[in-house]
Amino acid sequence: MRHSYVIAIFVAVLSIASVSQAQDLMWIDDATAIPGAHAEAIVRLNNQLHIQGFQSAISWDSNIFSHVSEDTSGLDIEILLAPHEVEFFTSTYDDNFEPGIGWAACAAIFDFSPPFSGQTLAPGTENSIVRFTLQVVADNALIGSCSDISPVNGMGQPVIHNILTIDGISTMPELQAGTLCFVDAVAFIRGDGNDDGTLNLADAIFLINYFFADGLIPGCSAAADANNDFTVDLGDVIYLINHQFLDGAAPAAPWPDCGADPAGESAIGCANYSNCP
Repeated sequence: MRHSYVIAIFVAVLSIASVSQAQDLMWIDDATAIPGAHAEAIVRLNNQLHIQGFQSAISWDSNIFSHVSEDTSGLDIEILLAPHEVEFFTSTYDDNFEPGIGWAACAAIFDFSPPFSGQTLAPGTENSIVRFTLQVVADNALIGSCSDISPVNGMGQPVIHNILTIDGISTMPELQAGTLCFVDAVAFIRGDGNDDGTLNLADAIFLINYFFADGLIPGCSAAADANNDFTVDLGDVIYLINHQFLDGAAPAAPWPDCGADPAGESAIGCANYSNCP
């Protein structure tokens, strides 16, 4: 098991502080995934007070999933903290914490380095705060079934809980699992309309040529639908340019890794995309 010395210190400090119960809620989005591809477990938060940092810990069926990574890239938390950022982020995981159970946890502190300006995450609802990326076993027998990915307290060495830090005090939010269902679909990266495996200015140019210069038709409509409004139009060009050059919001899942469309049967579809395994 990969384990960070710093997170151990962070957890130890939090365990000393008094822990109170609150009506805050931390949960995992429902989503879809393709057997053999990556799946994203997006953790969201409703918080009533300003928070200085958080811990998030989840578990999964290790017969189906294995750990890949965790990050905050492009999520609501980065936008809401701007022009500041998550100054400290560390994580740990164990793909075989117990028989049949995989586990991962992370810790984030928003004001960790001088000049200590006191940045916090303001009260809010439904804000995405961390992305856990998991690998799905390549077993087509999973198609049509679902598996829960759950926030979990009390696992790890030292023990790690899902925690919000408010004025130096540890608060444990209510927790809610997410359900990930397996579909038979084409994996893609949202925003990569030209299907070259990378989201960049070329994708905006590809769409402009498609709309105004008789350019090629996108092979994967869902990939070209950068703003995830179930339509491929000029709004996707504007969205891509805002994201790449004006600190605009990042595309919704699946991004930045390959994956299935979380919209499932209501998605606009993807006939062909060649840059995902």
